[in-house]
Amino acid sequence: MIPRSMPVLLGFTLAACATQQHNTREVLQRVDNRFFIQEPCKPTSTGSLTREQVTGLDELSSSLRERVLANLPLQAAGSTERVRCEDVAARLLEKRLQSLCWVEARVTAQPQLSVQLGARYQVGTIIWVTQEKDAKVPPARIIEAAKSALPKDKACTPKTLENIRERVSKLGNFHQVLVEPGPADSEQKQVTLLIDVKETAPTPPKQQAPADPNTK
Repeated sequence: MIPRSMPVLLGFTLAACATQQHNTREVLQRVDNRFFIQEPCKPTSTGSLTREQVTGLDELSSSLRERVLANLPLQAAGSTERVRCEDVAARLLEKRLQSLCWVEARVTAQPQLSVQLGARYQVGTIIWVTQEKDAKVPPARIIEAAKSALPKDKACTPKTLENIRERVSKLGNFHQVLVEPGPADSEQKQVTLLIDVKETAPTPPKQQAPADPNTK
């Protein structure tokens, strides 16, 4: 029997899977948030699937496999003829794998989840950097640091993303450094990496002073 848990609202995180692999955790959090904003079927229960319930993930380490199979939606409300919610877990797992460099990953649910990871892509020669206005660290330094962290075979893997994040983070005291795959070239089997750097924490919204009841 598939384990069940209490209903989860939009924007749930993978905090239960927290490890030292910060980039992987944060990339999966971003994927989940984007997915449930766009997903027409809202999950009513979530759970972690076991190795026996999903085929095709033998290539992943046990810790990474547990992470991508955690907090998947098991039941969802709103099923209609046009929008079927039965495969919502398969669609989310597919998005998670693609965000961790398995660009061609495909997941089906008939009845258990079946994964085809597809070909492993390489990191292309171009790395895109997004920064705040008036950033102190120039993008050229970030790209140089990112390229220095690439393995010799330039394989796009979760470990590659982690290593690049670690190398870029040493350039300054950043509030956030997030590395994730971007546009892919299916003919060249290459993917562009996106590095999102925020040097300062977001400014909290200003609290409006309560109106003076004596003022007319």
